[in-house]
Amino acid sequence: MVDYSIILLAAVGIFTASLFSTVSGFGFALVAMPFLTQIMPVKTAIIFIILMNLLLRLINMYQVRKEFDWNTVLMTTIGSLVGMYPGSMVLKLMPAAQLEIFLGLVLLTATLLLSLQCTVKITNKTAGRLGAGMIAGFFGASTSVNGPPLALYFLNEKTDKNLMRANLVWFFGLSGAMTVVTNYFAGNVHDVNWPMLLCCTPAMFVGILAGEKLFFRVPQELFRKLALVVVLIGASIMLYSGWCDL
Repeated sequence: MVDYSIILLAAVGIFTASLFSTVSGFGFALVAMPFLTQIMPVKTAIIFIILMNLLLRLINMYQVRKEFDWNTVLMTTIGSLVGMYPGSMVLKLMPAAQLEIFLGLVLLTATLLLSLQCTVKITNKTAGRLGAGMIAGFFGASTSVNGPPLALYFLNEKTDKNLMRANLVWFFGLSGAMTVVTNYFAGNVHDVNWPMLLCCTPAMFVGILAGEKLFFRVPQELFRKLALVVVLIGASIMLYSGWCDL
């Protein structure tokens, strides 16, 4: 017998995550994970989110195809590829709880500094973007959270909200595709609840439409504050999760 309450909870989570990430350009996993882990194992939820997020990003990539900066996306993506290997090695050697606490503290500190208008002047933007991509790739491979570090870098650069969202969308689209391929060959994609994914797809489309309308009503300063709040929530979740796992 179909449990419609489970499907509804999953759909609400995907709708909320789609709306939030369409507005901010990141944060899909941070929003969706608390919903999905209530109805499925964590590893299953991670793969479910990876697949839904890729579909979301492909649609978002088309929406912002004329707005992103190719050089920025290329540099950050190359940097993330460099950071993925050491991140995966650290994941093997370092307890996950300690990694989560470390990342949470880094994000919390950076968020507070940016909230106080403390920024770092980066003269070589190519090196800065490669470095930001490496950090995102490192933490993406070791903790599955790669959005906040890159978002903080763009906020530090005072990037226009349209350009920042477009760059994040294309970065996550390209890196998401590589993540799906990697997990497929690792044999992690076989344990997917395809009927549930199909049921959640309409909720994702509605979230995208609502988020797109909301995005153009959000002023630049409010967008900056929203992005900082998303990172702050993510940092809090990482700290709490790591503390509970110690």
